[in-house]
Order: sequence, then structure tokens, then C-alpha cells
Amino acid sequence: MDVTQLAAVDSARAARVLSEVRSARLSGQPAPVAPRRVIEQSWERMLRGGVDPDHDVRADPLSREEVRRRREASALRHVLPVLREGLLAVADVAHHIMVVADEDGRVLWREGSAPVLRKADGLGFELGADWREDVVGTNGVGTPAVVGRPVQVFASEHFVRSQAGWTCAGAPLTDPRDGRLLGVVDVSGPLETMHPATLAWVDSVAKLAEARLREMHVESLERLRAVAAPVLARLDGRALVVDADGWTAAVSGMPYTRRVALPKSLSPGLRRLPVFGLCAVEPLAGGWLLRAADDEPVPRGRPDSCWTSDRRAAGRCGSPAAPPPGPAN
Repeated sequence: MDVTQLAAVDSARAARVLSEVRSARLSGQPAPVAPRRVIEQSWERMLRGGVDPDHDVRADPLSREEVRRRREASALRHVLPVLREGLLAVADVAHHIMVVADEDGRVLWREGSAPVLRKADGLGFELGADWREDVVGTNGVGTPAVVGRPVQVFASEHFVRSQAGWTCAGAPLTDPRDGRLLGVVDVSGPLETMHPATLAWVDSVAKLAEARLREMHVESLERLRAVAAPVLARLDGRALVVDADGWTAAVSGMPYTRRVALPKSLSPGLRRLPVFGLCAVEPLAGGWLLRAADDEPVPRGRPDSCWTSDRRAAGRCGSPAAPPPGPAN
């Protein structure tokens, strides 16, 4: 039996079936139907981790100041318009809310239907709340973060009993440059709001948000490349221009390197970095200029003192022209 399909037709019956499945699984008895594999694996993690299925344990929410600080530091703030446009247009009609949590499972944004927001308050699903899976059990924020893919959790698929009147569908949001988890976007509401297509909807909007982050990264490197061009044209020897996170915008006199591992607190001066060894670090608008400090002096005007952003050109004049590097996957 596909409980998610049943829920779209008869949510009350589906909730009863799932309640029986959960009770049987927790008591070690045969279940009327098998739980979905992603849910069963989550329940197994909860049992191993000692999460209490019958008691609602809540960590203290973050202060308003800490929520504000995390919002300002999160890359997800840049894609809120995409998420809002895709998920909140019918929030009042559909009786759901959108929740955006950071990589630590902390709720940073929460918007949507006012009555549903009040119900969420009763579950502790509030700003600053900790909704990691190992804290509050199987749920649409913490579980997608653990498994790294979209997950829908309906009724008693939630491990903790107090959440059994709730349905949610969440998708992880990752940094398109390196795949690092940035957070999770979730759509939640009462049982009757459940629909099998909700998960695909949330996942598609999450992918749109990731695409916007990719576009922003490319645009940022293009701006830095424009700044770098006249600077590198005047230099001899090996040099590299990177953004604040070490992503390469342009190179001169050396092969293309996709990213340079920068120390957390980089400052101008002589520094030892993996790509160069000893190098001179100089600030640029939007990034850094890195010049190899151990290169032999090269007379100005030599043909090979040109710059290129082509990862195949190895920084040599006369190499075939190529477009700037595309978005990192």
C-alpha cells in the first residue's frame, strides 16, 4: 500500500494506518504494512540515538539577535525571493507554511498561513528552534539534511508522537559550487494539506534557488574578472585573482586552478599558500591578488605575460580563446 497516495484520498485513514505501523514497529510487532524505507531508516537512527518517541523534547530556541546574525551570514538570504515566489503564492489557500532552516537545523525564516503558524508554535516549530533529526525525531527539516535528498513525512511517520497531526515535505539546499549543505526548505501543515505532489513541488523550487545561487557566483566572478584584467596585464610571472572564498576569477602565467584554499583570516603581505608556496597577497575589489614571490623576474613586455581565465590555456599567450569558466557544480 502506498500510504502517500492513500493520504491524498483519505488522510484520516492513512493517518490511522501509519499510527498502527509506528506502534507495531516501536513495540517489535509485525506491522500491517511496511514503512517507507527512508522513514524506517530514520526510525532506526532515532532508536539507536535514544530519541524518546512519546515525549516532546525541545532545545532552547536561539535569541532574536542570534537568528538575525545567522540570517545575515547565510547565503540563503539571497534566494528568499525565489522560495517565496515558488512556495508562498497559495499559502493561505493551501493552509501551509514555508520554513527555511540553516545547516544546523535552526529555523531562520518561517512564513505563510497565520492559523498554521499558530499551530506550528504549539509544536515548537518556531523561529530559532532546533529541528535536527537527532533532537526532535523524523521530520521534514532534519531528515532531508541527514539523507541529502527531499523527504516527505506524513502523520505518524514522524517519530515523536506529538508531531503525528502534521505533514511536511523538505528539500536540502546546497551550495552549487561545492555541494556543501546550506540548509533545508520545508513546506508544512495539518494532515489534510498533504498531497503526493508536494514533495516534487518543493524539490523543484529548491533547485531553482540553487540555480540562482549558481548565477550569482558566476556574476560575481565576472565582475572580479573585469577588475583583474588590467591588473594582471601589467604583471609578469605567476599570478592569480580569487574571490573572498578562494574561487578563481583569472590567472596569469600558470595553469588554471579552480579554487585556492585560503586561510580563514587572510590579510595583505607575504603568505604561504598551497598553489604558490610563498606569495604576495594584495586586496582587490571583491577578492585578492596572489603573486608568486619566488618567481625569477621577467622583463616587462614578454609575450607570455598575459592573463587568461581559460582553465585549459595554462596562462600562455597564443592559447585558444575560451569563454569564462561556467558555474561550479
